[in-house]
Amino acid sequence: MKFENLEIPFSDLPDFKSVDLEPIQSRYKKLIWLNEASIFIVLYALSISGFFFDKFPSWISFVAIGILSLFFLLRATEIEKGFPLKKFGVRQYDMIYQSGFFYFTETVVPYKRIQHVEIKQGPLSRLFSLYSLRLYTAGASSGDLIIDGLDKYTAQKLKAKVLDKTTVEDDAN
Repeated sequence: MKFENLEIPFSDLPDFKSVDLEPIQSRYKKLIWLNEASIFIVLYALSISGFFFDKFPSWISFVAIGILSLFFLLRATEIEKGFPLKKFGVRQYDMIYQSGFFYFTETVVPYKRIQHVEIKQGPLSRLFSLYSLRLYTAGASSGDLIIDGLDKYTAQKLKAKVLDKTTVEDDAN
């Protein structure tokens, strides 16, 4: 038997952009801001506390505040410009998720590769009634695809779709 690996014309490749992607819940942006603000408040408080110690050079506090301000502006840009890009899509054979402004990422996970699916809700997510869908494939311990910011109905519906697709794949083999 002769090995063949035929070339496929670029124009014949499927366009996964043709799927209409769904945005995640808008209240998830509030949760992101709450997390970011709490972290930056603590870091700013630590930087400002340097001014109250006589043996601590004040220039270090100024530099720390300047660096923190730069990081805060970058994170604020990422949140505000990147949030509208957080979308997911469901197709016949796979699930798509995109996110990020500075580092844009598009992940496509085929149903036949998924070994485990779960819905999670942390304490802060509970305040906003938001859930995360985690899809696990072989060899991954933290989840190959995590879609945060889903309402309960959407998360359960996506989980059921994935379980249905993986069960159908298992039954076909």
